[in-house]
Amino acid sequence: NTKGFGEEVAVLDRIRQIGQIDGVDGIELHLPTEINDTNADDVARVLDDHNLQIVQLCGHTWTEKKYKHGALADSNPAVRQGAVDRVRAALDMGARFNVPISVLWPATDGNDFPLQADYLALYERYVQSCRRILDHVHANGYATKVCIEPKPFEPRTHIMMGNTAQALCIVNEIDDPSFGINLDVGHAMIASENVEDQLSLICRYGKLYHTHFNDNDQQCDADLPPGTINFLRLVQILYVLDQVGYDGWFGLDLFPYRDDPRKFIEISRDNLHKAAAVVDLMNENGARDLRAAGTGGPEMAILMRDCMGKVLAG
Repeated sequence: NTKGFGEEVAVLDRIRQIGQIDGVDGIELHLPTEINDTNADDVARVLDDHNLQIVQLCGHTWTEKKYKHGALADSNPAVRQGAVDRVRAALDMGARFNVPISVLWPATDGNDFPLQADYLALYERYVQSCRRILDHVHANGYATKVCIEPKPFEPRTHIMMGNTAQALCIVNEIDDPSFGINLDVGHAMIASENVEDQLSLICRYGKLYHTHFNDNDQQCDADLPPGTINFLRLVQILYVLDQVGYDGWFGLDLFPYRDDPRKFIEISRDNLHKAAAVVDLMNENGARDLRAAGTGGPEMAILMRDCMGKVLAG
């Protein structure tokens, strides 16, 4: 019950608060809980007032009881249809705002008990639902990219496509230029992934369309500001993104239960900038040659330590 931690802030007020933070240019929203036909004009007006844009808009397919057993892969055709329609509605709304990204999170598609779900059937149904969604994208000429966001668990014991490579398999099977991956750093970490490996794999196939930054201790998806638990890991991630020339959005997926949301955002912004500065300093001091050789582990460790020390010391 998140309402036990603080007062609910109306979505328009949230947008206004974000618009007052330097260095933040966009916001992510969900349909219909945060934006819908009733408030879309008001949202547009507040976005314009604060020079913000919606950078990701997805349909909520996990917040209602009808989706408790699944959504795009649910065994009930009516539930699947409802989930597809919700995603299509989010894409339609996104087109009004020129939204570049729409994320699919298979939150309730999976299982809790052994052999509870037929995974062969789950994958077949999920792929077919995704194809129908992409048909809608192309039929309407939308520029929006649709992205799977993998996560291993929470709110189910096992969420299907729980790691990066699994999600990438489905993306490559569908093989559509409008279909890719949103890598949520915290999700990859609770899956015990080597994030620089997974990022490199996604980028090998040109399928990294969006990112969500946050941090945790690899025990749960705590959604703390990036770099607060492990700043070195943030440097690793930004190094790979710099290497591949990533030019997408750096999204923040944060959950400040007890704390000031503005502080979470400002810490995230500052840590991302500092980590990027470390990457630049490393490259100025020979990191590319060390990585190309692949033999200088201690030397790279010293270089990272020294560059982080200089940047963080100001």
